[in-house]
This record gives sequence, C-alpha cells and structure tokens, in this order.
Amino acid sequence: MKKIYFLILLIGLFSACIEVVDLDVEETPHELVVNCFFTESQPFVVNVSRLATYPDLSDRNLEDATVSIYENDILKGTLKHTENGIYTRKSITPTYGNMYSIKVEVPGYPTATASDSLPKKVSIDSGMGKYEAGKDNEGDYYDQFTASFTDKAETPNYYSINLEHQGIKYDTYEKYWYSVELFTNDPVILAEGISPNDYKTYFVFNDGLFENQNYKVAVKCVSYYEPGDKFALVLKTGTEHFFQYQKRLLKHEPYSYEDPFKPYSPVTLYSNISGGQGIFAGYQRDIYYLNLSE
Repeated sequence: MKKIYFLILLIGLFSACIEVVDLDVEETPHELVVNCFFTESQPFVVNVSRLATYPDLSDRNLEDATVSIYENDILKGTLKHTENGIYTRKSITPTYGNMYSIKVEVPGYPTATASDSLPKKVSIDSGMGKYEAGKDNEGDYYDQFTASFTDKAETPNYYSINLEHQGIKYDTYEKYWYSVELFTNDPVILAEGISPNDYKTYFVFNDGLFENQNYKVAVKCVSYYEPGDKFALVLKTGTEHFFQYQKRLLKHEPYSYEDPFKPYSPVTLYSNISGGQGIFAGYQRDIYYLNLSE
C-alpha cells in the first residue's frame, strides 16, 4: 500500500513540473527553389524544386513547371522536363554579350524570376604541377599546382579554381576524372576568409589584389599521386552572382561523422531569385591539362 501512495506522490510531483510553452516557430515560405549555372555554348539546365522543412522527406522536385528563358527580354524558348525536376533543351544555349532571364511558373506558387549574363572568358596562359613540392606542418609531402593567367580590364572580376585527376576504374580500366581535395596559402584566396588548414574541392577569389595584371594562383594537395599522372586545372570566370553563391557555399562546414557532437556552422546561401530561392548565374571555363612533374 505504501508503494502505491509513493507512486501517486511521484506522479503528482512530475505533473507539477510540466509547463506548456507556446513557441513562435517561423513557417517555411511557400516558394520555388530554382538552380542553374550556365556557360557559353552549353544548354541551360535548370533544377526546379520546392522549399520544404527538413522532416519533409517527400520528393521536393517539381515536374509541372513552365520554365522560360529570355535573351535580352525576348523569349528564346521554354525548357522541357527530363527527370527529377531537371529542365533543359539542347537548342537553347547562352552566348557572350547578351543578358539572360529565367521565369519559372508552377501552379500554386509565386512566379520565380532572375537575370544574369556571361562574363568575359579568361584563359590559363601556363600551368605546372610539382611532385612533392614541400611538406606541411605535420611533415607530410604535398604536391603544388599553379595556374598563370592575365586579368581582363573589366572590374571587378571573379574567379574559381579547382583541380581534377584522371583515374582508372579497377574493374573496367575505364578512364575518368574526379575532383581533388585542395588546401592553399595563396594570399588572394586567403583574403576570402579561407584558412590554410581548410581542405576544399575548389576555391574562389577576386582580382582586388592583381587588377589588370598577370597572376599565378597556387593550390596544393596531399601527395597521393605519382609523377606523370594527368591532371586538369580548371579556371572559371564568373559573374558576381556566381561568386557570391560559391563563396557562401564554401563556408558551410559539413557534419563530422567522426565527431557527432560537432555542430553545423550553417551560412545562409546567396540567392538572386526574385519570388523564390536559388541561383541563376553565368560563368566561363578554361581547362589546362598537364602532367605531374618531379
């Protein structure tokens, strides 16, 4: 009998500790998410999805959108849905010197629009890959890659740099390209808030420190490779919209599976979409192929 009274007393105590709290939770906007990076002579490829909260695990891609592309405010055509919310049409491609706009319409959603152009292309004049160019703070060898280019007279200019390695599949011996994880102590890249200890698959920078001059940008990777291996240095010249989005994307710190208590460091992504979220931005690309040398 004493046990019953004791249980009743505990229930009463816990009940007295419960307090109902009204939380003012911000609702997720009912908006479209439109994403497209476009470059010269390549078809526009646009992903259309809907904004949704994390617990919503249903497919967010939308297949009933009307995606229209305009060139200098004149309708160039509408894109066709292929799969998974992807819209494209081979005959609709951008060219340098024109302004492009996108309009995305989906029943029940606000219309999403954006505009951007293609920047002037900047090419790599020369490139080099040096095997075991030095050692990092832990005494491990790194390979260093440099790309030399001349900044155009347009101000300001925005760039990104990445490195790809040609690998061979073990089962089929088929050649393929994959992105290499990089780090750097290049001053123009560090000026964007990057740390020498940050490992990324690409970096962004602007021409504020070398306007209208030749510059040699340098990146490094852990020396997993062998002399003679084939690499590709990829230099992209982007608009300010392209640069701002890519720069914010770099600042997203991924979750660490090795340390489950390490928190995310989310940064609000840049968007130039009116009436929605996402990015519509142009860029030019130059590729310089080289072999890793001793």
